[in-house]
Amino acid sequence: MTQTLPEAAPPAGDDGRPRLLIVDDASVNLHTLVGMFRDDYAISAATSGRKAIELARRAPRPDLILLDIQMPDMDGYEVLAALKRDAATTDIPVIFVTALAEAADAARGLLMGAADYVTKPINPELFRVRVRNQLELARYRRLPAAFELVPQAGDAQPPTLLVVDDVPENIHELLAALRDEFRILVAGDGVRALEIVQGPAPPDLVLLDVVMPGMDGYEVCRRIKATPGGQRIPVMFVTVVDDTRDKVKGFALGAADYVTKPFDIEEVRARVRAHLELARLRRFLEDLVAQRTALLRVSEEKYRILTHRDPLTGLPNRVLFAELLAHSIQMAQHASMHFALLCLDLDKFAAINETLGHGLGDRVLVQAAQRLRGLLPERDALARVGGDEFYVILDRDQGERGVALAAQRMLDALAAPFALDGQTVYVSASIGVALYPEDGATADELLSRADATLHQAKADGRGSLRFFSPEIMLRARERLSLEAEMRRALERGEFRVHYQPQLHLRERAVTGLEALVRWEHPERGLIAPGAFISLAEESGLIVPLGNWVLREVGRQMRAWIDEGRAPGYVAVNLCALQLGCEGLVDSVRAVLEANRLAPDRLELEITESCLMADRGRAIATLETLRGMGVRLSIDDFGTGYSSMSYLQHLRVHRLKIDMSFVRDLETNPGNVSIVTAIVALGHSLDLEIVAEGVETPEQLDHLRRLGCDLVQGYLIGRPVPAPQALDLRFGPEHPLAGLLSP
Repeated sequence: MTQTLPEAAPPAGDDGRPRLLIVDDASVNLHTLVGMFRDDYAISAATSGRKAIELARRAPRPDLILLDIQMPDMDGYEVLAALKRDAATTDIPVIFVTALAEAADAARGLLMGAADYVTKPINPELFRVRVRNQLELARYRRLPAAFELVPQAGDAQPPTLLVVDDVPENIHELLAALRDEFRILVAGDGVRALEIVQGPAPPDLVLLDVVMPGMDGYEVCRRIKATPGGQRIPVMFVTVVDDTRDKVKGFALGAADYVTKPFDIEEVRARVRAHLELARLRRFLEDLVAQRTALLRVSEEKYRILTHRDPLTGLPNRVLFAELLAHSIQMAQHASMHFALLCLDLDKFAAINETLGHGLGDRVLVQAAQRLRGLLPERDALARVGGDEFYVILDRDQGERGVALAAQRMLDALAAPFALDGQTVYVSASIGVALYPEDGATADELLSRADATLHQAKADGRGSLRFFSPEIMLRARERLSLEAEMRRALERGEFRVHYQPQLHLRERAVTGLEALVRWEHPERGLIAPGAFISLAEESGLIVPLGNWVLREVGRQMRAWIDEGRAPGYVAVNLCALQLGCEGLVDSVRAVLEANRLAPDRLELEITESCLMADRGRAIATLETLRGMGVRLSIDDFGTGYSSMSYLQHLRVHRLKIDMSFVRDLETNPGNVSIVTAIVALGHSLDLEIVAEGVETPEQLDHLRRLGCDLVQGYLIGRPVPAPQALDLRFGPEHPLAGLLSP
């Protein structure tokens, strides 16, 4: 990461360059200075003091003023005094450019507030350096107050100057002039100077003689700048050398400035102060940049963790796992190794969140992650990539059988009970496995095939483990194709509603029907709901499909009423997505009103999953529908995680016993006990009991004797189109008439 010192954005010319105002009444001098600076700066010029003040006050103001002293109308001192009195111009640095060489003249200007002065004839290189220094110092001074480092009265330590000169008289002269304001260190040669610079308390600035025996000032300067902290220490040459080439050499080595002997002590003081302030500001800003860089690195690391780690479990997230998988593929390619990718998903985890709360659900996820991590060697990768979904990369040291054993250990570990605040929670998981390189050579291939295999494993039932096979991918592609065809089928009107009778045992008559959707595919023929309903729920198509079923049932019920042979009611299944839609109540009301139907002609069947997403909202919606007069029933009662809790919150009309309890009613005493308990519970709450999946006369007889009110199943009648739905009658000649007699 590259960091640069923060700089104030100086007011600049139209081309972004700093602006200089050059003031001189002599056109020759003016042209010389303009020619010297025009390549680097935006130049404005004035030939009189009054014009200079006018230009300085005009926006945009100059960043620096080069001011001649000797001018006829107003001399440079008067112009400087006027600029310092005006708040708008007082902070503009001024460098005097003058032929006056007397120390008193220089001192007068510096005491009045001039930033520096340059004597004619001008040394261009030295002048350019001083202009750059003053502009840089001005930029730093314009930075926010946090960057202002003006020394305060009473500071514990004054700045330290190191004076390096082999002539004692020169040192004594500088000591006498500077000791009141600065702490002075002395070195008589370059070797001692370097020892002090590299010692525990290096100086803040070095005043360095150029001509010294053994090691001249240029070599001392070069070595100072080569030390770890030397770049921060300004070096000013104090010398009799006035040759331009020698000064250019000094600047090339890193010197900050030159003061030529015999020197003006006020000039030395002014330049020392300026370079000390500039060095302090530079050090402060460099330290600030270093601090910000460190903070930025910490922030970047935190951001990397946030963007690459799951905040709940601390495991790698989907982004980091993609990198781990890519790395595993690269390593396997180079070393001809094999590995397995596992997609693991907790079965029906939403039920835990909804019944116990998301807080306890999160704790289950954390414990699940810990159990999985404890089963895996450090070289295996584990990630949480979704709500209850994990990815695992397993080495295949022991072949496919080893992968199967490791996966089964994961399933067993997650099947063990979770103890949470005195509650015992049981969780199962399903796993889909894809092998590298057999099942895919790229990350996308492995992920898609492992995911498709997981989907098949979940379809097999809870706690299942599946390895990828080409048939699974074929089924996945078929599902994608089927989804696209379903969307077109809705547009083309290919869905049909069939009706299955519900037989009332006491009345020995069909009193109602259940509406079941079928897909009349133009090429595949009639498709049963088991082949497409789950896909419709996953894709969201179940909502428009369910709304269409409601409208079709309402239209058909109206037609039957008009024919004078309508059933008492028609039951329509609701899914969780439909119940979660805000417009459900309005849709039901619109169907009833459009077909002029009494509300009790419509029965809505719900299952446990309907309440999982948002129980409070679902119950409120169902209460509104019940208040309208719509009948409600609980489907598949007894199979859910919290079936009994439904009855604490929902006022329904019927309970439907799931066919899994009816299927082996004659051979399984446990199912007999369950059905008996459901019938007793329902009747105690004044609810009717419907048994579905009735296929044999023995089942029918047993259910009648247990007190079941209604039955539904292939024994009574298969789902059929509307024209055939009302043809079923149970007169004396019907084969089931004997079973239905008292």
